[in-house]
Amino acid sequence: MSIIIIYAFTFAAVLLIAELILRRLFGRQRAAREVNERLERLKLRQDQSGAYSSLLQDRSLFRRGAGAFSPGDLTRLYRQSGLVLSRQRRVVYVIVILLGSFMVAQWIASTIWVQIPLALVICAATIVFLIIQIRAARIKKFVTQLPSAIDIIVRSLSAGHPLNAAIALVGREMPDPIGSEFGMLSDQLTFGLELDQAMLSMIDRVGADELNLLAVTVSVQRNTGGNLGEALENLSRMIRDRALLRGKIKAISAEGRITAVIMALFPAFLFLMIRTLVPTYFDPVWETGYGTQIVFGILAVMAFGALILRRLVTFDF
Repeated sequence: MSIIIIYAFTFAAVLLIAELILRRLFGRQRAAREVNERLERLKLRQDQSGAYSSLLQDRSLFRRGAGAFSPGDLTRLYRQSGLVLSRQRRVVYVIVILLGSFMVAQWIASTIWVQIPLALVICAATIVFLIIQIRAARIKKFVTQLPSAIDIIVRSLSAGHPLNAAIALVGREMPDPIGSEFGMLSDQLTFGLELDQAMLSMIDRVGADELNLLAVTVSVQRNTGGNLGEALENLSRMIRDRALLRGKIKAISAEGRITAVIMALFPAFLFLMIRTLVPTYFDPVWETGYGTQIVFGILAVMAFGALILRRLVTFDF
């Protein structure tokens, strides 16, 4: 059994090394393409509809069935993270994470019947956590770019351009992620989709709350009339003020957040320390036959406590 595990981790290590080498060799080319993925595809295809369709396919927006856009779905999180991974690469990543999770489970538990379900739980939690973190980083970058994009729209409207042309200008001039998203918005408007529906589609793709403000502003001004440029200018200023307020809140709550992290991780750290120093200390727990129930019960209580701590240090505004 131990030899098989050694072979498995050796295989995973070779895959990771190969992945790092490939990223090192082709990283610059990928970085250049990410300046604006939509413009790169337009350059390759010379066809707006083809580039638009390929972007939708990679963002998992061509789905059959009504469940493709269900709230809270892992597919939705993956789509909003902006990840574009081939099926083979996803399988490799899952295998590597599963092997690492099994190694951690072996360190925690001593019986195979506890190790297998624990490894699956750790693997699933790790994958969801990584996707959520990548999604949060992308949304943060998008929100940071949004005021500049709105400023471009305001200047374009002031120059006498229509709103569709202003949106297309953002898609051409801004880097990703906002460049490709506004480019896809422009494509949808070009192909005849209503502005309200196209904005809702972009909100679903991105997941940023600030986009709701932009959609409401554009929709109200478009339907009731008024100075859209002035409204967007005020919205840009408000989004910048929200970002400043968010930074102040993070600074004020920093002590509480680090306390919450320490309190959430301390039981796990204490368990691993005892397990390392005295490997047989928890053997009586597994010998009782209730080891699995005890482990999952403790994990559930810890998760509930971590959720409460997160609610205490999270501010909605």
